[in-house]
Amino acid sequence: MSNLRTTGYPDIHDNEYAILEATGEISIFPRKELVPITPKDLHMKVEYRGLPIAVVIEGKVQKRKLKFINKNEKWLKEELKAKGYLQIKDFFYAAVRDTDHSLTINKKDVND
Repeated sequence: MSNLRTTGYPDIHDNEYAILEATGEISIFPRKELVPITPKDLHMKVEYRGLPIAVVIEGKVQKRKLKFINKNEKWLKEELKAKGYLQIKDFFYAAVRDTDHSLTINKKDVND
């Protein structure tokens, strides 16, 4: 029963069926009228956002990943500087979307 609660369908009557998998896990299949609506259900077109490519991990530049998206360390430093960041070593993680080259940055925790 605890597995039902963790799926978001805690009421046994909300589920079409459940399967005990060989791994011991339980797969829950909710009744079709309770499944969340998707953009496809509403005939909405959703644009592909792109794959985030990690270019900084734990303060270290991932040069191969930059090369993969046809960028270099100079470009990365210029992008970071434009956003007001100066030291790459201060970042825990930074990623660039492969579609529009937008940059997402996660700084290191100050307490680390």
